[in-house]
Amino acid sequence: MPKFSQAYLDTLFSSPDFSKLVELCGYLQDGLNRSEPGYGYPQPAFVFLESLLWFSQAIRSGAWTYYEATPRARQDAMLRALEREAPRGFATHYALGMQNWQDERKIGVVDAWIEKHDEDNNLWLWRLVNQHRATIERLCGQLSAPIPGARPAE
Repeated sequence: MPKFSQAYLDTLFSSPDFSKLVELCGYLQDGLNRSEPGYGYPQPAFVFLESLLWFSQAIRSGAWTYYEATPRARQDAMLRALEREAPRGFATHYALGMQNWQDERKIGVVDAWIEKHDEDNNLWLWRLVNQHRATIERLCGQLSAPIPGARPAE
């Protein structure tokens, strides 16, 4: 049985509201495997979750708190995912934070970039979840069929 009606999902995916991204993230939390660098999810779902976390934590508490709390294997997986999926500049700034999160001046560059690109991140995440909607719905419990061509994030 699906967890959500198709009408509800249609409304959820058609809203440009940031709170709906957070809602989708919450639904995906149920099935993730924290022992896997990519949570055991296909790359688009992983990069969606992790990018939302990266930006949110950086805006709330500073990017260094994200890097300090995130295992290196997950950071490596995220960097690879950003290099494949994200708009220009995301992977570069993510890597800068990975290498320099303990350097106040350099992590400040990442913080400033994140603050400046918060809306760009949200727009990109909406494009990403809508482009991979079938995968996201499946992971939220909507579909019971396997995801064609899905491969876990590395």
